[in-house]
Amino acid sequence: MNDRLRVALTEVSTAASAFSESTTDYDQLLAAITRSCAHALKSTCSLSLFDADQVMLIPVAGHDEDPKLLAAFETMLLKPRRYEQSLVGQLSPATGNAFVPEVDLATMRERLAPDAYEFLETVGVRGFIAITMRVRGETLGVLTVLQHDRTAPLLDELDREIAAHLANLAGFALSNARLFRRAQDELTGRLSAEQAAAELHASERLLDTVLENIPAMVFMKDAKELSFVRFNRAGEELLGIPRTQLIGKSDFDLFPKDEAEFFVAKDRETLRLNQVVDIPEEPIRTAAGERWLHTRKVPITDEHGEPRYLLGISHDITRQKRDMAMLAAARDSAEAANKELEAFSYSVAHDLRAPLRAIDGFSQALLEDCAEALGEEGRGYCMRVRASAQRMAALIDDLLMLSRVTRTMVRNQNLDLGDLFRRAAATLQASEPDRRVEVEATGMLMTTGDAKLLAILFDNLVGNAWKFTARTAAPKISLGVTNDTGERVYCIADNGVGFDMAYSQKLFGVFNRLHPDADFPGTGVGLATVHRIVSRHGGRVWAEGEVGEGARFYFTLSDTKAK
Repeated sequence: MNDRLRVALTEVSTAASAFSESTTDYDQLLAAITRSCAHALKSTCSLSLFDADQVMLIPVAGHDEDPKLLAAFETMLLKPRRYEQSLVGQLSPATGNAFVPEVDLATMRERLAPDAYEFLETVGVRGFIAITMRVRGETLGVLTVLQHDRTAPLLDELDREIAAHLANLAGFALSNARLFRRAQDELTGRLSAEQAAAELHASERLLDTVLENIPAMVFMKDAKELSFVRFNRAGEELLGIPRTQLIGKSDFDLFPKDEAEFFVAKDRETLRLNQVVDIPEEPIRTAAGERWLHTRKVPITDEHGEPRYLLGISHDITRQKRDMAMLAAARDSAEAANKELEAFSYSVAHDLRAPLRAIDGFSQALLEDCAEALGEEGRGYCMRVRASAQRMAALIDDLLMLSRVTRTMVRNQNLDLGDLFRRAAATLQASEPDRRVEVEATGMLMTTGDAKLLAILFDNLVGNAWKFTARTAAPKISLGVTNDTGERVYCIADNGVGFDMAYSQKLFGVFNRLHPDADFPGTGVGLATVHRIVSRHGGRVWAEGEVGEGARFYFTLSDTKAK
């Protein structure tokens, strides 16, 4: 269960308890409804009820966590208006519900009453939700949520569902409160006490159903004795104890002394401060062994603000803690493996390249100092030894580069791929000033990625194109981009010797080469390095070509979604 859903369930259950506690006090209930809704959705909440003729909507309560901001809304929120002139009446008269995550004033101007439009424009309402409350065939009123914080995420389906649940609970609470008031007027003949009790009992059953189906342990304690007075099914299952054995007991009756003392201390802190206390982690011994809980404790007060009960909501986070421990172990293992790989790379870089330099150096000395004594055949042998040593040194360098690419942390930044492309081509041009190669980069080439890794990618791809156009009369290398597949696809193309597509799957493997070393030298590691770099960026790479008609190398990056 994600964090937002868990918080939403907590808010709904807390609101349900608040509504239940306020049922007999109509004004307190109206305030509790808007306060709970505003707190749950972090927005302004207003409640309007229909008059007896079901024609006028009369605002009866409003709430925002910021009193100054609420005052700015009062002029509009507390203005009675006909239903068809309200926001929901103008936007969704058939359903009575409206969900507008992002207000577009330009398109809504013709559909709204002038004062409603002026209100939205003046206070800068960003989005809103309106839910019509209908209970037992009776339309009670409209619960409206107004989001004005432009730094917060847009309202979404979860917000709409929370508002709908709160409106449903509020509707039942309002209906029950009305029934209770009618029951008090029994002597005047308005409604029998038996009917009111039945309706109230039905509402209590609804709240019971909500609490029973919340997938977290929910319990309630008496504020004075701290004995359990309520437990839901999830709590029974978590502890492995029937609720009949829990009700009336204290923590000291159920848990070891050290655990009970911790639980009670947090209970007393919650009641003393008269505010919510959050306990991110607490261990608890159950019938199934030790479990870890994330618990939130809430004081439930009477009309005088004195705590009467303590509400607790506990989520089992044992699996998350186990997963985090496994993740930490895996990370430590990976770090150890990386250190071993670094040690191996160091050994390759220093211990293997040193004898290769000796072989190459002494072979060169033989050629320079003993050329006549070696004869033509001996000189040929020495030259082959030098070529092999140099090739092996280049191969070691490329393998070390591949290893570094695999281990290097990706550091994303905004960059221009065209600039990296041109730098790679300029370096090659400087190494062969007599060659004339047409180089071109076109299209939207700004993206996000690791500048060092992508520079290595272009060094390899442009280097390949440069190498395989060496025998072309008018060589050309280009970089372009397309959006045809719903994502930006970059392409480096050349008009060189190309390749047979039958072997395209081998291109990106280590040591795989499609051309003889005598024709085009190389180690067969460059394209494998390209593949690793693209993979590190969450992208794909592939190639197309035709013998004698050039080659095209395509790649995507994780930041290449088409705009």
